[in-house]
Amino acid sequence: MGEFIKYKGFESAFRWGGWSVKYLVAFYLCLPLLAYVILPFFTAKRTLSGNRKSIAIIVLGDLGHSPRMCYHSLSFSKLNYYVTLCGYLQSEPSDEVLEDVNIDIKTIPMVKNHGLPFLLFAIKKVCMQVVTLFSLLFELRGVDYIMIQNPPSMPLLLIAIIFAKLFSRNTKIIIDWHNLNYSILNLKYNNENHPLVRILKLYEMMLGRLAFCNLTVTKRMKQFLVNDFGMNPKKISTLHDRPASSFKPLQELEVTKMDVLNSHPLFQDITGVDKYKILVSSTSFTPDEDFNILLDALKYYDTSEKNEPLLLIVTGKGPLKQAFTERVRDLQFSKKVVVKSAWLSVEDYPVILAIADIGVSLHTSSSGIDLPMKIVDFFGCGIPVISLDFPAIDELVKHDYNGVVVTGKDEAKVICQHLEHLFKDQEELDRLTNGAIEESHRRWNENWNRVMKPRFEFE
Repeated sequence: MGEFIKYKGFESAFRWGGWSVKYLVAFYLCLPLLAYVILPFFTAKRTLSGNRKSIAIIVLGDLGHSPRMCYHSLSFSKLNYYVTLCGYLQSEPSDEVLEDVNIDIKTIPMVKNHGLPFLLFAIKKVCMQVVTLFSLLFELRGVDYIMIQNPPSMPLLLIAIIFAKLFSRNTKIIIDWHNLNYSILNLKYNNENHPLVRILKLYEMMLGRLAFCNLTVTKRMKQFLVNDFGMNPKKISTLHDRPASSFKPLQELEVTKMDVLNSHPLFQDITGVDKYKILVSSTSFTPDEDFNILLDALKYYDTSEKNEPLLLIVTGKGPLKQAFTERVRDLQFSKKVVVKSAWLSVEDYPVILAIADIGVSLHTSSSGIDLPMKIVDFFGCGIPVISLDFPAIDELVKHDYNGVVVTGKDEAKVICQHLEHLFKDQEELDRLTNGAIEESHRRWNENWNRVMKPRFEFE
């Protein structure tokens, strides 16, 4: 009877092969985990929408007051993209966005400052947003495109680039440049050589080069990205802001000016409001708009008995709103000048603009190469604009055609002179209004389809 082979286990093999054998065995046992879990996580294309293309549009701002990003959402939806629109939800976007079956809205929680110094709060905010944004992006893993509004770019731009390079390899990054983040930070320090400003500029420059596509709101901004940031011009497209279909001249609305004056609560406490000329401006009450210029202009206007009564409506909210309100109170205008500030709904805002006589923009641009959305809205409603001068303004406001551009040292006096002249010379005001109405014919959909549709329709 032969001898049975005695089982001695793997000890002798391990003793003979040392740790290398143990590593090989461990690797072999981990192969199923590697093949079915880890590799697919990094390489597989997760479909959010079946065979349809998908895009996540992310803005670290209020969606209800981020019109350009909402317009992008609707435009991609019309190309049958599945759209995830992400941002703060301080106010709701338009019904058109909310009711679009192709658009899903995800809320990003805001990080509020409770008395911390600027630098400490900035660090806290970035750390909390890193966690929030990574969590959001992992929900969106496999999306075809991520579109980011810049600014703000900290920390969103870096996180999106890391996410796309490591965890969602098929995802392409689109940056929509509304302005330059470092130039806004420089408003605080007024020194482009400040370490934080230089770091942020380098951050934008290096990460911007990694994007699949860059959009700019002006031709000058494209030129800057090419010349100063060293970006590939073939990866940059200029998409000027244009008004959406909700912004219409008064003649195209279903209500009259008197209907609005008699029904809207904004006008209820103003006696004889129909006799007032209406001036309108929109703002985020930030340092790049000095509303003292306009208030000083109104103080000059108020001193002349010949001038017609004037109502200024300022829409929006922001960090400097309280200072604005206090300055209005301190100036003690007569009954001839009434100043109202209001936070209007998405539906009310175009209507209030449409009944105005003139729009005013005090935007001077921290970079000099962006353009204010408010002027686009004014033109969409067919009202001419008085604007302060800065390098890129001629891409939108044509002096003496659809508005006037204020130049010179004493801007407040010049604005007052323009107001007095236009309100006395109805023929001149009508001519500028016609120029604004002509500008209102240039719409977002046509512009987007010309610039963006050829690139993304068949991607």
